[in-house]
Amino acid sequence: MKSTKLCAFSLSLLFSAAMATAADTAGNFFDENGAYYGPDCEKDGSQFNGAYYTGNYESPFKTYLGKTDAEIKEKMDAMWEHYFKGDNNSKVFFDKGNEGYIKDINNNDIRSEGMSYGMMIAVQTGHKEEFDKLWNWAKAHMWHKGGDWDGYFAWQRREDGTGDDNCAPDGEMYFMMSLLFAANRWDDDQYRKDALYIMDKMWNNPSHKLFNQGNYIIVFQPLGNGNDFSDPSYDLPAYLELFSRWAEKDTDKWKKAVTAARDHLYKSSNTSSGLFADYSSFNGQPQSYSYNSNSTKYMYDAMRCAMNFGMDYYLFGADSTREIEMANRIINFFEKDGYQHARFNWDGSNPQEQYTQGEAGANAVAAIALRSSADSEEKIKKNLQNAWDTKFMTGQYRYYDGLVHYLAMLHLSGNFKIWKPKPEVTEKEVTAKEHNGVKIAKDTTFYSFESCKLYKVNAKPEPEQAINTTIRLNNNVRVWSTNSAIVIENAVVGSKFAVTDMNGRVLKSAKTSSPMQEVRINSRGNFLVIVGNKTYKVVK
Repeated sequence: MKSTKLCAFSLSLLFSAAMATAADTAGNFFDENGAYYGPDCEKDGSQFNGAYYTGNYESPFKTYLGKTDAEIKEKMDAMWEHYFKGDNNSKVFFDKGNEGYIKDINNNDIRSEGMSYGMMIAVQTGHKEEFDKLWNWAKAHMWHKGGDWDGYFAWQRREDGTGDDNCAPDGEMYFMMSLLFAANRWDDDQYRKDALYIMDKMWNNPSHKLFNQGNYIIVFQPLGNGNDFSDPSYDLPAYLELFSRWAEKDTDKWKKAVTAARDHLYKSSNTSSGLFADYSSFNGQPQSYSYNSNSTKYMYDAMRCAMNFGMDYYLFGADSTREIEMANRIINFFEKDGYQHARFNWDGSNPQEQYTQGEAGANAVAAIALRSSADSEEKIKKNLQNAWDTKFMTGQYRYYDGLVHYLAMLHLSGNFKIWKPKPEVTEKEVTAKEHNGVKIAKDTTFYSFESCKLYKVNAKPEPEQAINTTIRLNNNVRVWSTNSAIVIENAVVGSKFAVTDMNGRVLKSAKTSSPMQEVRINSRGNFLVIVGNKTYKVVK
């Protein structure tokens, strides 16, 4: 693949399948407290085009549905208020002073799944106080430090702290990931130490291994015959990618687990319907289990698989070809169903129950992988609109679907970020009209990622110089747009042109090579096109 400059943060580039030489980009890659979520490279200087590499988390709500930053913020703030601060018919977070917990209202208990989901929501939305309360409760009442289950979490507790000591692996995965993000976002090494302790025990607890030791697939439960099969909704390759990069030991095993998770998700996706079974054998076939008569069907756990491969697609893009295939299958299936039903046999037969809030969110994250298909725009918009329009849940069943939808909305709103360890930053002085896509009209400071190095650029504008030559343009120059390009028509061949966003970032610049010059721009919005000494505004 030709290396492409990502200074304009074109969404289409974010989701490209191929590996490329490191692309340069500029912007502000830190939050208000200095936490870093910006670009990165592999050790050999290469990149895929996921957000991990580009630092771009632009919301598809914005690019496809035209939602403004203010509208997106209002929606996400309202979700927090509803599920964490609302009344007893809406909230799932219950504040207990120095502690707090997420409650499964229907089952009247507290689960490692919900606690770890709550911590992920809190760290991604910047609510440290609630994060700490959840972690304090989990440490005090769920986390095993020592003993047979050392490092693991009790999957179920009652409000008094008693319950089932065994684990449910999705909880461990979200606990580890949220703690690492918290360590990086809030610069607190204790979170990192806690995460590393858990990560170590997932491989090195002598009694329980979270992953099969032969094929590196996460197991349904590291206990008895629960070791012999999996739950594909526990496959979280994006999280495993980060564990493999940030672990202090067992990095080779974490890397093998990344590949195993991607392979298992792909094998577990029905080749016709695109659906997943709640439980799968290690070869991806539905797995029956004695206590769950629905384990071979697309049920409650399975709906999360779409979100899992969708997030891996936009965060990393390393397995994009297969993830696009999975997305096409499952979205096309629900298109045929009309988004009416929630539960199916693995092959898509026997539809039951009404399409849920959690499915609306998870499938919209999967639909992100369809961006590269020109004929999929309406399907993407439909799924995004479904997720956006979903009403916040109240009542008895609000816990599970409500939280799955909330997690999906973090991805779709651009609020789910990979919070990274603090990078090394080098300062440099620049005097120019433009640097790495940033137009310099006055003294300014910005960050620039160049050849896998992060710079803090102190920039001054280049003094204006008299222009001794002019470009003669045909007065009939027209500039217009198609779905995939901006077209410059009737310009004299050899005319200089530039395409910028409304903030002045240069997206493309060159000379026209034909009277009908196509400039490939896949993102949508308002653009300025400068041809010679004239400027045209184009809406695409």
